[in-house]
Amino acid sequence: METKKKDIRALSKEQLRDFFVKEGDQAFRGNQVYEWLWNKGAHTFEDMTNISKETRQMLEDHFVINHIHVDTMQKSADGTIKNAVRLHDGLIVESVLIQPVPGQQPVFPVR
Repeated sequence: METKKKDIRALSKEQLRDFFVKEGDQAFRGNQVYEWLWNKGAHTFEDMTNISKETRQMLEDHFVINHIHVDTMQKSADGTIKNAVRLHDGLIVESVLIQPVPGQQPVFPVR
């Protein structure tokens, strides 16, 4: 039975550190990978050039990096932006960014 790989971006920095320790590596590797994922925007493990090829292959063996893609984008005259974002599984999620009125603080609805 094939094991489904987990999206590495679902792991916290601490979980990444724990993964590397369990694999016999050093915890700081989790920090490096986290930085590549969230600060440098790596799209593949091969992008992580300060990590050894062996470690990148280990990541490839265990994980995937799922991405989103902006399917459509609409901009209105008032600066509002509406996106239809396609997820890795093919589902589409819509989002709307409403620009604040100049001089006013943006309001974020709380549910």
